[in-house]
Formats: sequence, structure tokens, C-alpha cells
Amino acid sequence: MVSYDPNAPPREKAPPSDVPMWRRILGSLPLWLVIGTILGCVLGTVAPQFSKDAAPTQNVFLRPIQFVVLPLVFSSLVVGIAGQPDLKKLGKLAIKTFVYFEAVTTLALVIGLLSVNLFKPGGDGFSVAKDPGVKSADTLTYSLWVNHLTPKTWGEMMGGSGSSELLQVLVASVLFGCATAMVPSDEHRNTILAMCKAVMEVMFKFVDIIIWAAPVSVMFSIAAVVGKAGGLGVLASLGKLVAVLYGTILFFIVVVFGAIFLIIRVNPIEFLIAMKEPLIIAYTTATSEACLPQVFEALEAYGVNPRITSFVVPFGYSFNLDGSTLYLSLAAIFCAQATGVSKTVGEQIIMVLMLMISSKGVAGVRSASIIVLAATLTQFDIPQWPITLILGVDWFMDMARTFCNVLGNCLAAVTMAKWEGEFRNNQIEDQIEDKEIGEVAEITIQEK
Repeated sequence: MVSYDPNAPPREKAPPSDVPMWRRILGSLPLWLVIGTILGCVLGTVAPQFSKDAAPTQNVFLRPIQFVVLPLVFSSLVVGIAGQPDLKKLGKLAIKTFVYFEAVTTLALVIGLLSVNLFKPGGDGFSVAKDPGVKSADTLTYSLWVNHLTPKTWGEMMGGSGSSELLQVLVASVLFGCATAMVPSDEHRNTILAMCKAVMEVMFKFVDIIIWAAPVSVMFSIAAVVGKAGGLGVLASLGKLVAVLYGTILFFIVVVFGAIFLIIRVNPIEFLIAMKEPLIIAYTTATSEACLPQVFEALEAYGVNPRITSFVVPFGYSFNLDGSTLYLSLAAIFCAQATGVSKTVGEQIIMVLMLMISSKGVAGVRSASIIVLAATLTQFDIPQWPITLILGVDWFMDMARTFCNVLGNCLAAVTMAKWEGEFRNNQIEDQIEDKEIGEVAEITIQEK
């Protein structure tokens, strides 16, 4: 989970980079993803048969991503649970914050599911590109759900049967994290936490390495789909997916966040102006962590007590990911629609809930959403090849979901401060003190 010390001195700005501009441009992953998308379209149009035969090349990225799932999700959830401060000491604030996070995130989930089922971004351009060998997943029954819920062995949980058991990983991670938090020995508990943090760091570096195979995977995946479809209609569906995501996030901000502004009686325009710096950084960098110091500074300047921000904001960086929840719900059902796999409403809800839970603790990690998305699709017998299509436009969608995540966490901090009576207390006291000083000065002048 993200941590921040409000009493720490401000960080010095990094010195200007000596790396030449051309090297920074060539080292930009989004640039190569765009190039991969363009080359894939060209290759699929010029050599459709070769593109279909070379389709397995997309696995150079997808298969290593599956390898990361267990250690990354397991270690991040254990650290997020066992590394939490004593929530009992935080009292009502912890309970209110958790309930607020879950309520708003659930609304994001519902709105995302309604939007993707209403507009069906994956249901048009892939109609002739669907794999005829794809079979729909088994009907989700209670016995099947229970069997997949509880981990029997480590090998089964790691996918020894050939499929990823993400649900078992989640259950085992939560139980292991709670057990670690209950260990009476600080030495033993800290040892487990240090080990899990070390595993997380290694997996982050692992992802940083394999992510550079993504442009190649994107190129051959799009080439195969264009070759099967006989044209570039696939791009229309990708554009529709981006438009649906931006439209849904805008609707969510206006309706849900707008309602919260009315409830807590805060001027949204004033709030957005005060938060403009962290929000601009979040959108342009597509990374929540990049604007974390600015979030604390902006909230404190806006009148939120640092005691509130020091708990709510780091907690929200792991558990209040409204934009990511919307994105994951759209992306998961998009993949099902693109591959012709039909899912019931209940299966869709369970699938997105798994995505939401498994993404906790890995906010800000590059391609973390892709990792948990790939594992969840396998769990529900949905082919993974649409993920590489999404990667072609993911950098643009990532900007929107990061903006929504940061905006939601800033609003959550203001909401908790209002409910706890910790909003603009110092500013009000300063105004009263200034008024009293003015009155004393006026009386003194009159006496003279």
C-alpha cells in the first residue's frame, strides 16, 4: 500500500535529465505500442494468411504475464492486509472510510457493467474474426464455485491443472495476510512482510522487463484479427471501446461524484480548481504515485486536516480505485464479447468482483490491470487474445482511469474531513483570530 509521511520535508526536484530527446522518445513504451498497432494493421491487410499463421507470436507477452499473477497478487495483498496500522485505533474514521470506498467502488462496478452491456463495444467489429473453436465456459454452479473458492494445495492454486486459479489465490492471500497480522511476534511478522515486499519488488522489475514484449504481441495479435476479419473494422471496435470508457467515466464523475458534492455541500468548481495540479499530473503521466505529494499538499491547502489525509489517501490508493474498476469491468466484458463467449449477469458480477479484489494493492504498477485481467479471463474460460488488442489503446484509457482514481481519492479525503469535523478548522480559527485582532485595533484607535 502507498505510504506517505506528512511531516517529511518536501522532496527536491529531480535535476534535469541528460538523456537526449531522441533517446527518450525511442524509449517511450506508448510510442512502440502505437507503432505495433499500425504495423499490425498493415501486416494483416498485406499478408492475411501469414498473419493468421503467426498469431501464436502474441504469446511472447501473454504467457510471462500469467507467470507473474500468483507471486504479485499474493504478496501485494498480504502486505496490504498485514501491513495496515491498527484499524481499531482509528475508530469511526476507519469504518466510515471503508464503507465509503466499497459503496463508491460498487457503484463504479455497476455503472461499468451497464455501460459495456448497453453499448457492446466488442460485439461488432469482431463478428467474423471470432475463433470458431472457442467454447463457452461451464455454467457457474454453487458446487463449482465452492470447489474453485478454497485452495486445496499450493500446486492447484498455482495452476498445476493448466488453468489459473485466481479465486483461490485471493482467498489464500486474504487468509495468509490476516494470519500474519495476528502473529504476536513483531520479528516474525516483519520477516514475512519483508519477504513479501521483496517478492513484490522483484515482480515489478519482472513486469518492467516483459512489458517491452507487448508491442510485438500487439502487432501480431492485431495482424491476426485483421487478417481473419478481412479488413480494418477491428479499429472501429477499439475506438468504440475508448469512447465508451471516456463517456462512462464522465457519466460516473457527473452523477456519482456530483451527488457526493451535493451531500457534503462542497462547491465542485472550487474543488477542481484546488486539485488541478495533482489531477493534471495524474492524467498526463497515467500514474497515481506520480502526483501523491501534490495530492497531500493540495488537500492541506484546501483545508483538510493532515490527520485525515495521512490515512484516507494511502488507504484509497489501494482500495478506492473507481476508474480502474470501471476499466476492468469494461475490458473484461469486451474480451468476452469479442470472442463470442456469452456470460450471465451473475457470472459478469463475480468476474468483475474478482478483478476488483485482485487489483487491490498493485495500484500504480505498470500493466497491473492487464496482469489480473489475463488471469481472470483464464479463470472464466475466455480467450486472452483481445488483451493484446486492448494494449494498443490502453495507454490512452489509462490516462482517464488514473484521473478518475485520483479525483475519487481527493474527494474521499474531503468527504471524511467534513464528516469528522476536520475540514477548514485552522482556516476558520485564523479568520476568527484576524477578526478579533481587527476589532481590538479598531477599539484602540477609537480610544486614542
